[in-house]
Amino acid sequence: MLKLSSINRMATLTRFYSLKSKKIILDASNLEFTKRNEIILKNLHKYYPSISRLDNDNSVDAYQKISIKKFNETYSNLDNDNSEVKLSIYGRIKKIRFSGKKICFIDLINNYNKQLQLIVNYNNIQNINNEQEFYEVLHFLKNGDYIQSFGFPGLSQSKFKTLSLKCNRLPIIISPAQLPLPPKLNDHNKIKNNRVIDYQVNGISTIILRSFINKQIRKFLDERDFVEVETPILSRQSNGAIAKPFVTKLSSSIENGKEKLLQLRIAPELWLKRLVVGGIDRVYEIGKVFRNEGIDQTHNPEFTTLEFYQSYASMEDLIKQAEQLFKYIITSLHESEIVKESVRCKEIVDSLYNTLSENDWRFNRIDFLPTLTKEFNNEINFNEIDLNDPTAILDCLPEHVKAELFQGVSQNKLSPQQILNKLCSHFIEKKYCNNLLPTLICNHPTVMSPLSKTDAMKGNVSKRFELFINGTEFINAYEEENCPQLQEQKFLQQKNSSDCYGDEEALPIDNNYIESMKWGMPPIGGLGLGIDRLCMLLLHKTRIEEVLSFGTLSDVNRQ
Repeated sequence: MLKLSSINRMATLTRFYSLKSKKIILDASNLEFTKRNEIILKNLHKYYPSISRLDNDNSVDAYQKISIKKFNETYSNLDNDNSEVKLSIYGRIKKIRFSGKKICFIDLINNYNKQLQLIVNYNNIQNINNEQEFYEVLHFLKNGDYIQSFGFPGLSQSKFKTLSLKCNRLPIIISPAQLPLPPKLNDHNKIKNNRVIDYQVNGISTIILRSFINKQIRKFLDERDFVEVETPILSRQSNGAIAKPFVTKLSSSIENGKEKLLQLRIAPELWLKRLVVGGIDRVYEIGKVFRNEGIDQTHNPEFTTLEFYQSYASMEDLIKQAEQLFKYIITSLHESEIVKESVRCKEIVDSLYNTLSENDWRFNRIDFLPTLTKEFNNEINFNEIDLNDPTAILDCLPEHVKAELFQGVSQNKLSPQQILNKLCSHFIEKKYCNNLLPTLICNHPTVMSPLSKTDAMKGNVSKRFELFINGTEFINAYEEENCPQLQEQKFLQQKNSSDCYGDEEALPIDNNYIESMKWGMPPIGGLGLGIDRLCMLLLHKTRIEEVLSFGTLSDVNRQ
C-alpha cells in the first residue's frame, strides 16, 4: 500500500459540504495531489480498472477502439464533424485547458508522442447528471493521468479547425498520476537520476530514433540475405576483442571444489565465425557486450554492437558494404518524418547527407604505414622496420616524440601494439580523421590485428580498416584469418607479447576456436559497428548516456 507520507504535497485543499445532501463537494481547481491520492487510495479498483472490465461494459459496446496514430491518419482530411462514428481512445494527459465552466480541452499523447485534442463540451455529454458532476470529474484529472475517452471525430471551432475527438461521454481514469510532473526538466543531473520523469516531460524521441536506426540496419542486412542470430553471452572464456572481461560464478556447477567461473562476452566474433564454419554464409548479430572498463564520454561497461560476417568478402567488399550501409541509414533518416521532429538530429543528418552525397557516398582513405612515414617527413620508412620488435620501432623515433608520447612509461615495457597504437592516435587519427566525411585507416600492421588476414604481398600488414568520423571510431573490419595454423601462431605471438611486456592488450589463446576452424573455414570478411556511438552521431548527442535508455552504469545504479 502506498504511504501518503511519500506523496509530494503541493497546495491546500478547499473543501466544503452541501448541507442538504451531506455530500463532500471538491473545489478541484485547488485540489492537490496529496488529497487527491486520499480519494484514490480509498477506491483503488475504481481508479485502476482492468481493461477486461472496461471491455465488458455494455454501455460502451458501440465504441470502436482506435489508437491516436490511427485516428490522425484516418481522419486527417476530415471536413466536418462525423457524429455517426463512435470511437474509444486511450492515452496520457499532457495538458488540460478550460474555456469557461462547460468546455474542456485535453491534449492526449501516446507512446510515440503523437498528440490528439479532446473537446469535452457539457452540452454533448450523455452520461452525466448535472454541471457540478461535469465540473468535478474534469477538475479531478491531472497531467500524467491515463484515461479512456469516448466520442466522434470532429473539428474545433477555432480558425485552425484542429482535428479532435469530440467527447460524448466523460473520460474514465484508468491509471492516475500520484506524483506531479515538473513543467520543465533541463537539469542534466536530475535527468540522469530519473529517466522516467525525463521521458514524460521531454519526450521519447531519442528512443524512437534509436529504434528506427536499428530497424534500418536490420532491414539493410536482411535484404542482402544475412541471417540474424543470438550467440552466448556467458561462457568459460570470452574472446574476440582485447578487453578485460566481467567474471561471475555458476552456483550449480562445482569444479575442483569451487563454483565454476564464467565470463560475460566482450565480443560475439568467434561465435559468429563458428556459425560460418557451420554453414551460414552471411550472419549477423546486434547485441550487448560487456567490458570491465571505465565510464567516460563514449564508453560504458555495457554497450551494443553490430557484427556481421560474410563468406568470400574481401576488404574492398567490406568497405563497399560499409559505404552502402551508411548511405542506407542516412538516406532513410533524411527522408523520415520522425527526424523532422528533432531539430538537432535533422541538422546532423542533413550535414552527413550533403557531405557524403557530394563525395558520391565514398569514404576517405588513409593508408596506415605510408601515412605514418609521411608524417616523419619520409625520414623513417615504417615498411622497412621489424614491427614485431618494439626496440626497433623506438630506436627509429626522435627523442622528442618518445618523450611526448611515452612520458612516465618504462619504454622497455612497451609492446609493439602499444607503440603503434600511440603513433596512430597521435599522427593519423588526430590529424586526418577529425572531420564529418567518414575516413578509413586501412592496412594496419599485422602485429596489431591477430584475428585478421595478413596481406600475402606485403607480409607486415593485414587486410583491415577502421572508420572514423569527427575523431571517433565507429567501425573495425577486416578479412578474417581462416587458417587454423596461422591463427594459432598469431595467438601465440600475442601471448609472448603479454608475457614479455606485461601487455594486457593481448588476446588469450582459444584452442576450441582453432579446432573448429579445422573443419574448414571459408574466406570471410567481418565488420563490427558500435551502435551506441552511431546513435550519438546521428542524434547529435555528445555523451553516450544520452542514447542509452537509462544512461550509463553509474546512472542506472542511481535509479
